[in-house]
Amino acid sequence: MQKLRNSILVLLAAFLLQACPGTSVVEPETVYSPVLMDRATLEASIRWEGPREVGIPAKIYYIAPYLLISERYKGVHVINNADPASPTPVGFIRVPGCIDMAVNNGLLSVDNAVDLVVIDILSTPGQAIVKSRTRSVFPELIPPDQRRVPDRFKKANRPSGTIVVAWEKEGGVQ
Repeated sequence: MQKLRNSILVLLAAFLLQACPGTSVVEPETVYSPVLMDRATLEASIRWEGPREVGIPAKIYYIAPYLLISERYKGVHVINNADPASPTPVGFIRVPGCIDMAVNNGLLSVDNAVDLVVIDILSTPGQAIVKSRTRSVFPELIPPDQRRVPDRFKKANRPSGTIVVAWEKEGGVQ
């Protein structure tokens, strides 16, 4: 009985200490700043461009004969892999805010910051045809260091209608 009473007292003391003012830990703020884009610009931002070097790769998918490699915050690289011994860069699909992608029935689904976009890249080679867009499906992008976002960068303190499409440190996107 004495052990039970002592256990309850220890739990009660721990609970009371958590409720004391001044004992909360403030997480450090992120060292990144958001890159913002207004909604109209975001929705017009997807386009086919020429091939370029892969920066920070994230995922890779195969849609015969193409390899698709997503690049964090930037978009998707398209590489012809018909000859695996000599893959050939074909183009780059610019998709600001891109983190993730998937392929289903020959269509590319990708996040365009907070939106989900379905793109046809096979029916008209060299073009990225947006088939559909579902707005605000995803939460806003968080800083890569996953630290606390300063109040000045929170949605309520930014220009109205802006969306975070990347986070950058001084010297470029990270």
